[in-house]
Amino acid sequence: MTREDEKQLERMIEVIARAIPKERDAARLYRDTAKLAQSEMPRMLFDKLASQEEEHEVKLRSALEILRRELAEVRAHKGQPPSELPAPHEFNVNIRRTLRLSKDMKTLAEQGLHDANDPSCEEMYTLMQEMAVKLHDLADREAGKHIDKDKWD
Repeated sequence: MTREDEKQLERMIEVIARAIPKERDAARLYRDTAKLAQSEMPRMLFDKLASQEEEHEVKLRSALEILRRELAEVRAHKGQPPSELPAPHEFNVNIRRTLRLSKDMKTLAEQGLHDANDPSCEEMYTLMQEMAVKLHDLADREAGKHIDKDKWD
């Protein structure tokens, strides 16, 4: 592989690394807009758009991992250490799990609110929904910090 091919991999990595926070921001914007919707149809539309942005982020992260591994291989074959590539971090696994957990909490809270048959159930599921959003936002911001510091794998 030529130096130009290596540079191209580096540019691709940079483009994807910059795109990930944008996907996250778009998903957050759509989720916030869905919360403001006065009727079911717009809420469903913006929730769906948010989910699509979250799926894009997952796909971009996978692509980023593949490109980083390829770049590491190229550098290893040239005798260069893959110094720019972070080692896998266990705490990133925990952040990913927290993001999934908060999404599951939100889904459960929405279903619970839909099925609630008394005010105390509504109160419980409303609190769960609020906490799920806060937890997701915290984990999302933390993931963003790790990406910015190039600690995300």
